[in-house]
Amino acid sequence: MADRSLAGELGDRRFDFAVELTEPSPGECLGGFKMTYDEGLEKLEARARLATAALWAYVAVSAATAGGELLEAAGFLNIEVDMGALAVAVGLTYLAYTAVMLLSVVLVAMWIHRAHANLVEGGVDGLEFTPGWAVGWYFIPFANLVKPFQAMRELWTASHGEHDPFGGQAPSEVKAWWAAWIVGNILGTVSTRILLASEGGPSSVTVGNAFGAAGTIGLLIAALLLRKIIADTTRAQRGGLTAAGVFA
Repeated sequence: MADRSLAGELGDRRFDFAVELTEPSPGECLGGFKMTYDEGLEKLEARARLATAALWAYVAVSAATAGGELLEAAGFLNIEVDMGALAVAVGLTYLAYTAVMLLSVVLVAMWIHRAHANLVEGGVDGLEFTPGWAVGWYFIPFANLVKPFQAMRELWTASHGEHDPFGGQAPSEVKAWWAAWIVGNILGTVSTRILLASEGGPSSVTVGNAFGAAGTIGLLIAALLLRKIIADTTRAQRGGLTAAGVFA
């Protein structure tokens, strides 16, 4: 496998697709070791499994968190005052939510980086996003409202053999994922600002936690859609990038 190459011709132009790269893989070369393309796909699948497990955990803890926020919005609970078992359980759930979300961010970012690196190593031309910036744009204020969506659209279309260097239409699940992510984050931000400015007022606490529950549910939906995107894209790369059909 290491020396095999796939060649194709289009008119007078000749394209060679080497299974083993002559240049280090993006972020994957350690001590001079060069990863073969099949090894890159295996790493992608391993990262997909980890990211999927983290997303399922996030969905579970998000559902519990939304339930706690709804209890607070309805006035049945106030974790800042109550010391009962339910209040303690909800408080621990909120802490678990933060920890699981951070873990999910790390594991999903690792999957995104590897998936984009596979496109580069597979010989896809005209890519706008490097593996590093496909992740990095999530952390750039204002740009993170648009760029991560564009990067995911590129990843999806290129992995499915539909790459348009001038930007094609995003599939419905990618659009829905990004809409749920943006709406969930906006509602969460509104909730935080209301609660910080409320000074304990019951009406503000109710409204703030209601917005918080809605935001958490939005992010839960985004996580479910992202899980499907990860599964479909990983499957597409395993089925397509190892064959000439995607790149020939």
